[in-house]
Order: sequence, then C-alpha cells, then structure tokens
Amino acid sequence: MRMNNLLVVCLLGVGLVADVVVASPASELRMLAQTKISLQQAIDAAQRHQGGQALEASIDDESFKPVYEVSIVKDNRVFDVWVDGVDGKVLGVREDVKD
Repeated sequence: MRMNNLLVVCLLGVGLVADVVVASPASELRMLAQTKISLQQAIDAAQRHQGGQALEASIDDESFKPVYEVSIVKDNRVFDVWVDGVDGKVLGVREDVKD
C-alpha cells in the first residue's frame, strides 16, 4: 500500500512539472498576438544575421515575451537564433549540439 502511494505521488509530481515546462497552445497563441513582426520577417532576420538556410521556426515557448526561435543550417551545423517578436532584433544565437 505504501509503495502505491509513493507511485501516485511521483506520477502527480511528474504531471505538475510537465505542466510548468510545456507551453499550451493557448499560451502560444497569446504570445503570437503580442508580436509586431511576422514569422517570415523573423526568419528573414535570422537568416541575414547568421547566414545559412532556415530549417524551422516557431514562437519560443520558454520565453515570457514574444520571441521567435529560428533554427538555421549553415556549414552542416544547426544554430538556434532568437528574434524579438516586437522589433525584429536578434537577441542571441547558440549552436544546437543535440546528440
């Protein structure tokens, strides 16, 4: 019985953590409504800044303000470029080194 209670607590804890980490479609839509530039403009800004070709782009679901995350491929490497969804300025770049 005690083991079952522990399992339920663990599963509830995992569910609570998942709710914090994963953005809901509704929150992404609210974030999108706050943008002043289009997804295409964000892609263009990221490609101009980093060079290369866009692979994918979306609203960054880990940000508290409207930011687009654009993945750019250049020289067989992938870079994540963050573009401000209001003014179109590049906020940062990081090489995506997922194994």
